[in-house]
Amino acid sequence: MAANTRYRNGDTNALTEIAARLQLLTEFYPKHIEKEDKIFFPASRAYFTDKEEQTMLAEFWEFDQKMIHEKYKSVVEGFDMG
Repeated sequence: MAANTRYRNGDTNALTEIAARLQLLTEFYPKHIEKEDKIFFPASRAYFTDKEEQTMLAEFWEFDQKMIHEKYKSVVEGFDMG
């Protein structure tokens, strides 16, 4: 966030830090998701009944759908169309 603020204030050198952080994120995120999908979530399922699991999955799905729509709605609303 600090590098983004510096860049927005005219410090083009901040782009190097931004690019490095994005690279780190692109390396981290797939491994994190794989760990969740293959280790954490399967192990945690043992603690729930089938009905609880289905209810939880339905609620997650609904939340994710709303979240992504709200995010992109805010992005589009932020465009300067003038």
